[in-house]
Order: sequence, then structure tokens, then C-alpha cells
Amino acid sequence: MNQPSPIPDSITTDRDHFISGVGLAQLYYGAERLGLPAAEILQRSGLDPATALQPMARVPTWQAEAFLRELLLTSQDELLGLHIGQQMMPAIFNTMTSLAFSATSLREAINFTTKYQALIGGNSGGFHLEQMDNGNMVLTASMVTQQPVLRRHLMTNLILLGTSMVRFITGQPNLTACRVEMEHNPVNDEEQSILESIFLCPVTFGATNNLVELDAHTLDLPINVFNDQRLIQAEAAAQQQLAEVQREQDLAGQIRWLARDLMLSGLPRRKTVADRLNISLRTLDRRMAEHGLSWQELLDDTRSQLACDYLKITDMTVAEINQRLGFSDTRSFQRRFQQWTGLTPSKYRDAL
Repeated sequence: MNQPSPIPDSITTDRDHFISGVGLAQLYYGAERLGLPAAEILQRSGLDPATALQPMARVPTWQAEAFLRELLLTSQDELLGLHIGQQMMPAIFNTMTSLAFSATSLREAINFTTKYQALIGGNSGGFHLEQMDNGNMVLTASMVTQQPVLRRHLMTNLILLGTSMVRFITGQPNLTACRVEMEHNPVNDEEQSILESIFLCPVTFGATNNLVELDAHTLDLPINVFNDQRLIQAEAAAQQQLAEVQREQDLAGQIRWLARDLMLSGLPRRKTVADRLNISLRTLDRRMAEHGLSWQELLDDTRSQLACDYLKITDMTVAEINQRLGFSDTRSFQRRFQQWTGLTPSKYRDAL
């Protein structure tokens, strides 16, 4: 029998990221359905259920992570993210569910809901869509949470939630993906078996990204209750709510988030960030200049934050961190880190 993974003490150090009350509610009510004392645990994490679970509440990501950490400590459930992800509660998502049901096809529903996904994930994570030449669509999940245990639970939860929503709005409980990839390795045989029985396709673990690919035929499936007027009303409500979120999340914040997420798998490219934001490279440079930000400054800030996080919450060596952050050699990384913090990487870790 496998021993439970150690529950992380560290959480996201960047205090600028948040999720919505809707996103927190999915974790909260899912845990409640599993018999966990969610209200007590939420309060222990410094959050008041009366305010934090309101749809438009802005919950700091570090507090949402603290809530998940306490859930893991209480439940001692290695598959908690999976088990909560199986608790599909469409009513929680309100406007997003209405918007999805108002589309003509699954493809349109995914495009609509992704456009407004900040209503759930705030600026802490979501899906990036890639339309393939053969008509397929790849949905790649991203998030700012980096502590491996928390990230595993949250990513599993996010992809299961998306799969459940797709099946719910199409009325196809056995809808199958072309492929599913997860960046973590399965904690036990049970996890792989359960996930493959849910997705009805093989799941590749230890992958570069967390993603789901849907084929063109599946994407053309109709939504059961399409109505033109309902679509207009649902999108108007979503636009109003998204505008409220975006007033608090400027472009510079979005660029920082994307750069941080992309740097997890290599040095981010300006064009990739511009493409994710649906703007040109020229527009990206102009907007950054308007915020007094250069690309090199952004990379340095992101590298600094990630270097500190890696030293705090992982056992990665200095050489491994140097390679992950794209420095030419270890000495270059050590010099730059000392400029950022006044300490060498080793002394910084020893001081923790």
C-alpha cells in the first residue's frame, strides 16, 4: 500500500493572483459532498463562507491553496482532487452554465466559456484553446499554483470539471476525448484506472502539459437547449461580470501570469504570450511600454519569483533550477540570484 504524499507547507508566494468565489465554491461544495467539514476548514484557512463563496468574490490564490491544503490534511485522501472533480454541480456556475447551454454546438460553447473563464479562475488559471487544421481542438490547462502536490490535485480537478461540463451540456455521458495528458505521474494504479474509466481513453502521465483533445465530430455536437435570445442574455451577463473582473486585472498582470506559467516548461517567447492574449507582437510591446515594463524586466522578475519558489518548496538542485529558468550556466544564475536577493541560492535556502 502506498504511503500518502507529504502535504505541502508552502503555498503561492505571489499575492497578486486570485480566483472567484465560484471557483472556490466548487472545491467547497465538492468537499462537503464527500463528507468533509468544509465550513470549519474554510474558516481555519482564514476565509468566511458568507463572503468568500459569493460568485464575484475575489479570493487570493494563496488562501484557496491554504484551504486545499487543510482539506488534504483532514481527508488524507491521495485522490481528493479527482474525487472533488467527480462532484459536478452545474448550478454553482450560474452564468457560465447558461452561456454554454445557449451555444449552437459544443465547439461554440467551449469558445464562449473559455472567453469568460476568468469569472471562475480569476487570474490564476484556465484553459488555452488551439484549433487544429483537422478541425480538432486542444484544451491546455494552466495555473499559477506550482507546489507539486497542490498542483496535481487542482489540475486533475480542473480537467475533470471541464469534461463533466462538456458531457452535461451535450447530454452525452459517454463522450470520449481523443487524448488526455497529465503532467504528474500517477500516485497509484487506482488513479490511472479511475481516470481512464472516466475519460474512456488512455491517459498519458508525466507529460509536458495538462491537456484534452476533442475531435471535430464531437465538437460539432449540438447543445440540447439552444435559443438565440437566451444566448444574447447569457453573454450580456457574462460580459458585465467579466468587465468587473478585468477592471482589477490589467494587461500587465495577465502578461506576468502567462510568462510565469510558460516558464515552467522553458523560457517563454514573446510571440507565444501575444498569441495567448490574441494580440500582435507590436501591440504587446506597446502595452508593456505603457505600463513601464520591458520584456527583459518581465523575464527577470518572473525568474526571480520562480527561483525563490523553487528553493522554498522543492528539492531541486541549483543546477536544476538554473536549467529550468533558462540561464546559460550555473554561475550566471548564481550571480543574478545574488543581485536579486543579496544571497547565494544555497544561503537563501539555508536561511529558510
